[in-house]
Amino acid sequence: MMLPEITQLEFKQPEPAQPVDLGVSFQYDFQKGEFVLRDGKLVPVKDLAAIRVWIEKVLRTEKFRFKVYEQPAGQDEYGVTIEDLIMGHDYPRAFLEAELRREINNALLRHPRIQSLSNWKIIKDNPYLDVELDVNLKDGEVFSQGVRW
Repeated sequence: MMLPEITQLEFKQPEPAQPVDLGVSFQYDFQKGEFVLRDGKLVPVKDLAAIRVWIEKVLRTEKFRFKVYEQPAGQDEYGVTIEDLIMGHDYPRAFLEAELRREINNALLRHPRIQSLSNWKIIKDNPYLDVELDVNLKDGEVFSQGVRW
């Protein structure tokens, strides 16, 4: 029985990961609830600024409420389901935090550039709920993001 000579085997090296081009997004003023205009035109954002806008939009969109975000059966919907957690209920703190983390992780880790979320701070200050966390990107960059409901 002949064994192959190891020196003759060729192994393909994996291609280095190419940055994901997510196109252009537009700056949004979440306090006013409208897009930012400059000289009558939408203000484009990209890279980290675009990821920040995307995160805030996802976290402020209640899943299943808007038909525009409906997906075919079996696919994840856009947004989060957290209104029941933060509006009118007095859930135990441990349950509230665990569910918020689960919902937010499920929604945000769908982004192709987000690796993980860390350093969570969840503060319930009736009637508001503040969530702050670090967003860890696949390229090693980290930034903090906060949202108030």
